[in-house]
Amino acid sequence: MNISGYHDLPKQGLFHSIVSELIPPPPKPKKSRVVILGCGLKIHFPWAKACERYQNAIQITQNAVSDLPVDILYPQAPYEEADEMISYLDHQLSSGIDGIIFFHSAYTAGEIGLSLGKWLLDHPTPLLSWAWPETGTGQANEANSLTCQNFLLNMWNQMHVPYIWMHQEIGTIAIPFIQKFLRASHARQSFKKAKLLHVGGSRVTAFYDGEVDELSVASQMGCRFDRVDLEAIHQHAKKVIPDSALLKIKKALVEHPLCSSVSVPEDQILKTYRFGLGILDLASRHDYLGATVKSWPDLFDCYGCAIDGAVSLMNDYGFCVTEEGEMNGLLSSLALFFLSDGKAVPTMMDLSIWKQNQERLGIWHCGASSTRLLRKGTQFAATRHSILENGNPDTAVGLKLEFLLELGPITVHRYMAPKANRYFAFEGAFVESDLDYRGSYGLMQATDRASISQIMGTIFDHGLDHHWSVGYGHWYEELKILHHFLKIEEVPLRKSSDPFGFSKNSQ
Repeated sequence: MNISGYHDLPKQGLFHSIVSELIPPPPKPKKSRVVILGCGLKIHFPWAKACERYQNAIQITQNAVSDLPVDILYPQAPYEEADEMISYLDHQLSSGIDGIIFFHSAYTAGEIGLSLGKWLLDHPTPLLSWAWPETGTGQANEANSLTCQNFLLNMWNQMHVPYIWMHQEIGTIAIPFIQKFLRASHARQSFKKAKLLHVGGSRVTAFYDGEVDELSVASQMGCRFDRVDLEAIHQHAKKVIPDSALLKIKKALVEHPLCSSVSVPEDQILKTYRFGLGILDLASRHDYLGATVKSWPDLFDCYGCAIDGAVSLMNDYGFCVTEEGEMNGLLSSLALFFLSDGKAVPTMMDLSIWKQNQERLGIWHCGASSTRLLRKGTQFAATRHSILENGNPDTAVGLKLEFLLELGPITVHRYMAPKANRYFAFEGAFVESDLDYRGSYGLMQATDRASISQIMGTIFDHGLDHHWSVGYGHWYEELKILHHFLKIEEVPLRKSSDPFGFSKNSQ
């Protein structure tokens, strides 16, 4: 995976050590279990060679796991008998199977394909078919791997069993695609079991693309939302978060060498961080894997603070959070979070400046990004909310952190309201720029896959949602695999680069 700059992100945010003294680590999805199966026919093809290939494939798959949160399970030899294969799968199913790699060791009987297809219809599981290119020897056909793959994929297609395939050598060259499959399988399983927290209980006023059809999400992805009102969080935080802890974090903020200035009253800093620590504590107690917070107008009007600085703190701590009651935004960020095991450090943003002459896209939000994303060689400012300052600087509240986002490759992703059964994603890289708007900001250059004009043309042609989750690294291919198995439709990229109006070539 070409993700230059991806590993340069700090592993911890600026206040991680202090928060870790107060709150246990955020809950993480459980490790996934992926099975690798082999097949062959002793009567027609050399069995010892089929077994050797299978063992080599197992080793390559184990090497692909590396530091991924995945365990690899396997029987000792390829299967010739369908009933034995199904018995093994049924046994493993009691502890969970989150993906299957089917390795074509040698040509097999059709009963293997039929039986696995039937089992997968009863137990939907991501499936990767792996065959390998043979080199003709002028002697007898010893495996017929390509034909075997052709044979079984035809069966699974007719049975409407979702799969992806790889025809690749049994060597390290196969590892990148196997990793993509493992990451997608893990993300699918993480969504399937995820319990999410909605603080504030509803979307921000008139943000119609912020809420999802929860039954649709539960049936397609598996996750669920628990809604808790802001006052409940406020009261919980007052009980469990001592003032001394808030003062310690505030002191670390204002005295941090990367903090260029502080223009927020102390009481607003303390109120903001109290909400954040209260949410983290609740997540730790009840195993929430992510949260969204209805940040305004309630926090502005009723509590005299803003949630942005707290969202930054929570994302720093490795807990995936979006603001503005954004359920679709949380789901979109979690896809990047699950695929990367948190290393993409997703943040929810607006597409705010289309610099057409430069083919650049300014991506901005109010100031809730993790400090892990602070651009090297720059500082951050702690301020009151700049949008409120536009109305009346004297009554504006905070806390938010303003800074340039780190340079490097990014993936931008969004599930569309209201059912989250469609998505659009694109890749690019943050490049050198000034802070065009106060808040969190990066200027994106697109990759060769799609121009900025095509991206924005697609968004405007289809009237897509206005918030977008940004994660560091290239994750477009993993997203495609994940959504293939979740049966979530991709919004097609427009073909035309015409930046003006609707194009007949966009469909």
